[in-house]
Amino acid sequence: MLLAGALAAGVIVASALAAKTPPPAGALSVEGGKGVIVVRASGGLLGRLGKGSVELVDLSVGDQWKPTVNGVTRSRRTFYKGSNVNFRILGGDYRVTVKGEGISLSARGSGFATLLGVAGLTGDTGIYATDINADCESSPDQCQPIPTVLTRVTFGGATDTTSTSATPK
Repeated sequence: MLLAGALAAGVIVASALAAKTPPPAGALSVEGGKGVIVVRASGGLLGRLGKGSVELVDLSVGDQWKPTVNGVTRSRRTFYKGSNVNFRILGGDYRVTVKGEGISLSARGSGFATLLGVAGLTGDTGIYATDINADCESSPDQCQPIPTVLTRVTFGGATDTTSTSATPK
């Protein structure tokens, strides 16, 4: 009886430890994007926007990381519209929505991206990759075009099944 109780306790502890193991780190790379990109992830993200809008939402309220736009630390929920916008969120859980053109993103961690390319005059929507070793800026041959139909991709072993939607304006 005592042995069975000890075994059951060991299984419970092992299950709890396995549940707390974070998913493996992954990556999302976007270069020259045109359209709407929503990233919901845990980790860090650096981005640039040629022209359009960006909303950064820090979902980890208790941590030290806050969104930064053009070098200025912002509130936990920030909306910015303009040209030549640089932004980042360096840790924790976040959601970033980028609408416009000239979108470049580099995310590390685990999460999802919803992509909706809007073709310009040349038909170009930009490129993306979810391979940890891909860099769309320096190696565009490793990347694929951003789709013109709403597409959800995962990176870093994310397993959540909630949906994200985006619509261009």
